[in-house]
Amino acid sequence: MISTPVTLVKVGGSLLDWADLPARLTRFLEQRRREEPDSLPVLLCGGGPFADSVRRLDRIHRLGDYAAHRIAIQAMDLATVVLLCIVPGTEGVHRVESLDREWPRDEIPLLAPGAILDQLEERQPSPLPHSWDVTSDTLAAWIAGQLKATCLVLLKSASLPPNPTRDHAARLKLVDPVFPLISTAVPRVEYLNLRDAGAKPEVLP
Repeated sequence: MISTPVTLVKVGGSLLDWADLPARLTRFLEQRRREEPDSLPVLLCGGGPFADSVRRLDRIHRLGDYAAHRIAIQAMDLATVVLLCIVPGTEGVHRVESLDREWPRDEIPLLAPGAILDQLEERQPSPLPHSWDVTSDTLAAWIAGQLKATCLVLLKSASLPPNPTRDHAARLKLVDPVFPLISTAVPRVEYLNLRDAGAKPEVLP
């Protein structure tokens, strides 16, 4: 697939309405690159308010599982454009192979969800059900597994309880119920409430 070691950083869509997101995310990425200079941080954005709109429309019109799934991915694409506009240095990535080039430290690869998922599914059909039980967290975990990422970092708007596990986080609805199973393909999963300036990433065993 690619030879570059990757850390996939999933930016929760709930963070898009936060004015401090660009500065806080930039600082996080700068620190990450200092701590892990041999790993390329790659961004993926959740659908946030755009995906919530799809959920509401699905409840009203009963769009069907497949249609709702595809429209929700398009919602992620729309949220990605917003992130591309507000975070300096981000560059859209539509092909996995683009990650294998030399990335300057001031450039941040940001995956285009629809294009990347389509490309990956051509090579390995996704086992994920078309259901609202699968959110962008699980899509991120599946993509991370396909990219052989060394770590998946979930950037969120809520904090974890003490001594959390992936199953515990799912029960609290901090991640979706499918996430604990799909994320087993990723060697390390970290969770960070990005809105909390004093918080540090926590490992989710």
